Amino acid sequence: MYDYNGYIDLIKNSLSEYRFNHSINVSKRARELARIYGLDEEKAYLAGILHDITKETDYSLQEEYMNNVGIIPTELEKNNKKVYHQMSGASYVKGVLNIDDEDILSAIRFHTTGHADMTDFEMLIYLADLTSEERDYPDVDTVRALADKSLLEAMLYALRFTIRDLAGKNSLIHPDTLHCYNWVITQINNAKD
Repeated sequence: MYDYNGYIDLIKNSLSEYRFNHSINVSKRARELARIYGLDEEKAYLAGILHDITKETDYSLQEEYMNNVGIIPTELEKNNKKVYHQMSGASYVKGVLNIDDEDILSAIRFHTTGHADMTDFEMLIYLADLTSEERDYPDVDTVRALADKSLLEAMLYALRFTIRDLAGKNSLIHPDTLHCYNWVITQINNAKD
């Protein structure tokens, strides 16, 4: 269905060795999580391969990709360009690679910030990115174990970690991340009722 080898060659030629290896690791982890949760393994694998496709692309070119599909960065995003690649990546995948699968596009679009009302597929890619083989931040093993058992519990733990980390560095926190945190808490609380 998809030309995986072609996409792997594309990222190999577009990304640094570290970022290429990370993307391959995310694709493997995404497929693994998809198997656990009964989601489409092939789509998860492809989203993993492509999730950071524009991560090392010049910001002006990233803005061009976004503009071509009608995504306009907010002022907060312009002041926190670390989130650009999720928007420009989805834009590139849609506008240049002509992949129009909404699951894949949305998973790439929100793999850094998350958002309220995430689908299981979106959470899977978000968590695959955070728990790929080469990741070694504090608590990564906890997030990995949680991701294998509950997407929501893993999201909650990961979001708490991310928000604390960003706040501790006096970094901007994207509103989508805060909305995602509140949504996850609400989902977990509703499940207990």
